[in-house]
Amino acid sequence: MSETATTKKRQRFLDRLRVFATCAVVMLHTITGVMDTTDMSLYPVQKTVFLVALDLLTWCVPVFVMISGYLFLHPDRKPTLRTMLFRYCRRIVFALFLFGVPYAVLEQIAITGNVSAGMIGKAFHMVCTGQSWSHMWYLYLILVLYVATPAMKWMLERMPRPALYTILTILVVGSSLLTYLRKLFGWDGLISMPDAGIYFFYYICGGLLAEKTSSSGTDTGSGKLLEHIRRSPSERRAALAITVLLAGMIASRLVGSYSVQMAYNYPFTVVLVLLSVWLASRLEDCMQTEKGWSALSELCFCVYLIHPLFINILYKFLHITPLDFPIGLSLPLFFLAVLIPSVLVSFLLHKIGILRKYVL
Repeated sequence: MSETATTKKRQRFLDRLRVFATCAVVMLHTITGVMDTTDMSLYPVQKTVFLVALDLLTWCVPVFVMISGYLFLHPDRKPTLRTMLFRYCRRIVFALFLFGVPYAVLEQIAITGNVSAGMIGKAFHMVCTGQSWSHMWYLYLILVLYVATPAMKWMLERMPRPALYTILTILVVGSSLLTYLRKLFGWDGLISMPDAGIYFFYYICGGLLAEKTSSSGTDTGSGKLLEHIRRSPSERRAALAITVLLAGMIASRLVGSYSVQMAYNYPFTVVLVLLSVWLASRLEDCMQTEKGWSALSELCFCVYLIHPLFINILYKFLHITPLDFPIGLSLPLFFLAVLIPSVLVSFLLHKIGILRKYVL
């Protein structure tokens, strides 16, 4: 991805966020791959562990969206519709078919237990209609956001900030808070916006963060991370709020009968994402420049694309899941069994020049 000098200068915290979010999404799918196909009422302890883990992991996809918003809505970027369509959207479309079609074929094999030539044509149809493996939904989302980027960029540059903040408030209340209240109290008649509205909220917030850091800089000074947090009241308050929020999310699953489940529009996840990305941006100058983070960051998109292959091999073809073993041991082992080969395969695929240039 071509970036301006400003965005390159601020790449360090984005690299770390991208790597951590990729690890989180691998663990997330390691868990949901079991939960979505199992009657978890038969495994009450494991279900509690999974719910706690999901609450602590669902920040990952919103962080990806905010990173994209930060980069594409950055004040120094001038994204045109032509550029977005024929450079960035093209890359996503190539990834959809290059990975989505084989995955759709594998899904048919897993369901039917046999192989036929007609599966390939059906696989193309499945990709076109969004029926490949579930993680590919993110690519369709990114396509929509990329196409809408020039319009959102225009809006950020011209819209009065009170009007923009009003739109953001409507998005987060309508697609997050109202949905949460409906689930919490069983208010079926409560009208809310589609859940997808939250992704536009995250994307625009990424652009606003880029605007803020571009205009004011971070000037946080150098030094050790924890020392800096202790010296800086705003960062200290953010770190404390994140800690309290995480503790509260864990406690909510361990005490009482709280059962609300939401995805990336969970109100507490929204707050956690905003605080975490803002804090990471503020601590930019406390991070050492290390090429390893940049190299790992370049593999993240491919890891995202490839990791469900290993999850499905374990769950659908070998028929073993973390539920077959003590959960405290099996969950981290299954996570590593998925992450490590995903990174290795991604490293090898990045060695193929045409894939690296046009897809990965």
